[in-house]
Formats: sequence, C-alpha cells, structure tokens
Amino acid sequence: MSTGTRRLAALFLLFPACNNDAQEPTEGLSTGPMITSVGATQTTTSTTSGEPTTTAEPTTDATTGSSTDESETNTTTSTSTDASTTTGTSSGAVESCEDGEENGSETDVDCGGPACPACVDGSACVADTDCAGMSCVDAVCGPPAATCDDAVHNGSETDVDCGGADCPACGESQACAEAVDCASQSCVDGSCAAPACDDDVENGEETAVDCGGPECEPCGDALGCEVADDCKSGVCDGGLCAIPLCNDGAKNGDETDVDCGGAHCDPCDDGLACEVDGDCVGDDCTGGICVGASCDDGVKNGGETGVDCGGPDCAPCGTVGLVINEVDYDQPGNDTAEFIELLNTSGAPIDLSNHAVVLVNGANNSTYATINLAGTLAAGQYLVLAHANFVVPAPALKVTITSGIVQNGGTSPDGIALVDKSAKKLVDALSYDGPITAVNIAGIGTVSLVEGTPLPSSVIDDAASAGSLARLPNGQDSNNAASDWKFTKKPTPAAGNVP
Repeated sequence: MSTGTRRLAALFLLFPACNNDAQEPTEGLSTGPMITSVGATQTTTSTTSGEPTTTAEPTTDATTGSSTDESETNTTTSTSTDASTTTGTSSGAVESCEDGEENGSETDVDCGGPACPACVDGSACVADTDCAGMSCVDAVCGPPAATCDDAVHNGSETDVDCGGADCPACGESQACAEAVDCASQSCVDGSCAAPACDDDVENGEETAVDCGGPECEPCGDALGCEVADDCKSGVCDGGLCAIPLCNDGAKNGDETDVDCGGAHCDPCDDGLACEVDGDCVGDDCTGGICVGASCDDGVKNGGETGVDCGGPDCAPCGTVGLVINEVDYDQPGNDTAEFIELLNTSGAPIDLSNHAVVLVNGANNSTYATINLAGTLAAGQYLVLAHANFVVPAPALKVTITSGIVQNGGTSPDGIALVDKSAKKLVDALSYDGPITAVNIAGIGTVSLVEGTPLPSSVIDDAASAGSLARLPNGQDSNNAASDWKFTKKPTPAAGNVP
C-alpha cells in the first residue's frame, strides 16, 4: 500500500460513525492526542473533552530514532469538548542556580562552582573563588585568618598587628589591654606608655626595676647591672650590684677615694681625695686633697706648738679671745637648724655688752641684720645664735634669731662679723662662698671679712648634705681663714668641733 493510501485509511478510522446527518463534525484535523517522537525526546499534546480515543502508534527504531513508517513523526489526535491543554518535555537531570538544591558543580545551594554566583560567608566552598569575599577558610566562606602582618586590627590583637596572645608587643601610644601587650611592659589607660624610671617595671635600658642604665638612678646592692655605673656601689659583679667594700678596687659607699676615706674605710694617703681632715692619714684635707704637715692644714702637726702656728716652721700662734667658732648656714630642705656659735677661748669671762653679730650680703657689700649681745660669757663657754625652737644644751647660752635669717652664699659670698661697738673694732669675721674684702659697718667703718687667705671655693656648707663650717681644731684662730676653717659633716652646736 502506498504511503498516501495508508494515511487516508488512518484518517477514516479516526472519524466516529455518524448516524445524525444534522450533526456537524468538530473543526480541525485532529481530535485526539498528538504524540511526536524524535530520538529520546517525546512531546505529547492533548485536548480533552471526555474520554479520549487513543490510536496505537507505529514502533520507533531505538537505533535510528525513526519509526518503521517512512514518516519521521507519527501523530495521533483525539478530540473532546474540554478546552484544557497539557504540554510536557522530558530530557533527564537539569542543573540550575535557582532550583533551591545543591547540585551540579555548586559548592553550596545555588552558589559556588564555575557556573553559579559566589557564596556568602558561612557557605561551603572549595576555593576562594567560590566566595563573595574571596576567602575560603577550612572549606567555609568567611574572613581570612588573622595574621600579625596583614595590616589589619583583627584576631586577639590590641592594635594593628601587635599585642594579644599571638603577635609581638606594641610600641608606645598603641592600644593595649595589659602590660604584656606592650614592649615597655607598661599599659596605662589602654595605651602603651614609654619606659620611665618610676613605672615599677624593668623596661627601656634599665638593668633592674626603675634603676640602672643611662637614664635611671644607679641600682642598690644585689640588683641587676651590666656595668659599674649601673650600681650605687660602683661594683657590678656577676650581673649584680655588689655591697661596697674597702678592698673592692672601686670608689664606692662613702669613700672619698678608692678604698679609703669616709666613715668605714682607713684614712687616705697624701695626694688622695678627701672631704674632711679625718679622711686623711695626716689628718689634713686641703682643697679636697690629703696633704702632709704644713702651716695651713688646720692641724697641729710637725713641729708646731699650736694649730698651724709656732715651732721652727710656722708663724707665732695667734691671740685668744672671743671668736666665731662654728656656722651652719645651709641644710637640706628648710634652714630650720641653722646656727652661729661663739666661743670664749680666753681664760677669763668676757663682757658681751656693746658686742654685736652683723650679717653681711656680699652681693652688694651691705649689712642686712645686726644682732646685739648682752651678758657675760665665761671662759670656755659657748653662745649659740639660733631660732626659738632650736635646743641648746646647758651650760651654753642662747640668743634667739629669726629662722632662716642667715643667707646661704651661693652665686655671691655672704659674711658674718663680730664687732665691739664700744671699742669700734672688728673682733672676728668669716666670709663664706667667696671673699668679702670691703664692707662698711655702721659705727665700725670699712673692714675686710677675710682673715689671711680666703677659704678655698670647695670649703662651703651647702644643702647637699648635713654639715657646718668649723674652726678645726676647736677654737683655733691663727688669723688665716684657709687654715682655720674646715667643713665638717658633724655639726656640734655648744660643743667642741670635730672633723
């Protein structure tokens, strides 16, 4: 049968028998389902209006994808009065970035992989490119792991790339939470502070807590050190400051020279440094140096019959009488312990009537205070001029003066004059912190407050330590200031002077 004849026969089979000539046929060429088969894809179109009529299709060759009929497409059509139409297509599994499932090459639901959008933080990933933030850490999209060189303040850091448990300590002014966050080991109000000598931390160049190094005070005994200058003792032994000894080869403690002088070591030999005569073997400290016997060393030695006088080498000894014997004009802090001591070195009482102590300002060579005396001073008796609360032991006499009235010398000299107003003469004088050679005292005239050679510039009483200027030996007046007066660390108001 020819192809045309077969198609015509099929069409006749599709039309139902018609026994009502007045009924009109349904419009169109097909009233049943149409099925088209092409290879593995099948499309079905149906129009339903009751029970459809189905016509068997020709067999399709699985190898060629063609039916045994020469036509490539067989169509079966059924017609009903229902107007609904259904169309469907089947082609196996289909990948989509919007299907709500993780499939295909996606690394998480509808994201990641080469075809879908990058994933948000918290999604699964395989590579950085799977993530919107370009960071895949341990198969999860998220911020990159904090490091100490990423120029970002992150992780446990207290500031950018420093502080916290894992990064190096922070520098000055960077943020911190505790001392260990800082290179200085000092965290103040949340900020790393610069090393200081009072921060209770060993930092900077200190060799122990707040001491040692070039910036801080030397360290005490048994504290850390690197060099001798790190120690108050001047001895660094095995990394620790050693206790000062008189045989450690260093000038330390209160020694005036290496292993000699001071209160604990043997006196120094001639030529070595000293502060008072007691620092010297020869009991003679002149200009800060121990010297041998001389007529101006303030010591009765050699062939002298008195202190620096008499004998074959020195001038005759001076006269005795009322002298200025000791002066403490400057102390550490307030000058509440200052005093002027007078002594009767003669063998008879001295009437103090018409005697006065005059204070002189060397800056302008003028007097600034006059303290009148009265009464009688017995032979060998002391009189002390001091403020009201200063205790003077008996049998010494006391004259009250204003606290702090005695000037401290310093950049210009100051002086003290003991005068006899009735005799209109200068009885004794002392010029300190420099010479005052011409001052006009009312009722006396112009006088010099320097006896013989002026005091050396090193012989002063200053606020650096307790002490006084004193005649040594006690009461000695050879009319030579440089030999009569010494500095002593042991003030003795109303008692004999000691080195």
